[in-house]
Amino acid sequence: MNNDDMIRQESLPESAEAVQLEEIEQAAAEVTPQEEAPAAQDEEIKALRGELMELKLRLALLTAGAAPERLEEGMKLAAGIMVSDQIPPESAAEEVLREYPHIKLAKRTIPQFSAESRGCGDGFAAIRGIFAKR
Repeated sequence: MNNDDMIRQESLPESAEAVQLEEIEQAAAEVTPQEEAPAAQDEEIKALRGELMELKLRLALLTAGAAPERLEEGMKLAAGIMVSDQIPPESAAEEVLREYPHIKLAKRTIPQFSAESRGCGDGFAAIRGIFAKR
């Protein structure tokens, strides 16, 4: 082994330590101070709780039978009831739909047609007459 090889081997650990120190310093600079973190986390938690309550209320209204096009109106009314009466979203949704029936989804009856008819005055008699002449 010559002197150049020894110098290279000795300098490697020092450069590795320098790289590790730089990485540690960069990681420490990226970490937010402890005083700022709780305030930001509290705001984020508050926003998430508000969003969760809004979604629970939306689900309760839809489950209770609110029309999707009237959902925003129902949300505002139910939120006011929840705050004033301190009741859960399900109860608020039921109360809103009971007090404001125009928010409910209108159930429509679907007409049913049957191809089974043997009378002369039905709509199928003309069609049968056309095909019977052939």
